[in-house]
Amino acid sequence: MARKEVTQFFDDLSGNPLSAEEVQSVIFGVDNDTYIIDLSEKNAEKFRETLQPYIQVARKHVAPTQKIRRTRGVTTNGRAREIRQWAIDQGKEISLRGKIPTEIIEAYDAAHK
Repeated sequence: MARKEVTQFFDDLSGNPLSAEEVQSVIFGVDNDTYIIDLSEKNAEKFRETLQPYIQVARKHVAPTQKIRRTRGVTTNGRAREIRQWAIDQGKEISLRGKIPTEIIEAYDAAHK
């Protein structure tokens, strides 16, 4: 048996059905909360017109970017195995799993220059 799923869009304000071409998903924010509403072209235009006086006197807020945290001593599995074996041979205390301490990685790198 064949099965066909159909997605039907509705104007969230009026409840009227909309085609995929007619629906406008409007994203807006108030008091640190972000909302999304699906509207017809007419209601989306009305929504934007209603907000226009507030937008004209408002300042744009740019969210701070998240800093990418770079970690030192990232190892691949093969390299991690080598470092662990070297540390054991050197009599250093190291677990067989988990993150290898930065000091051990640095000591390994210094010994293998």
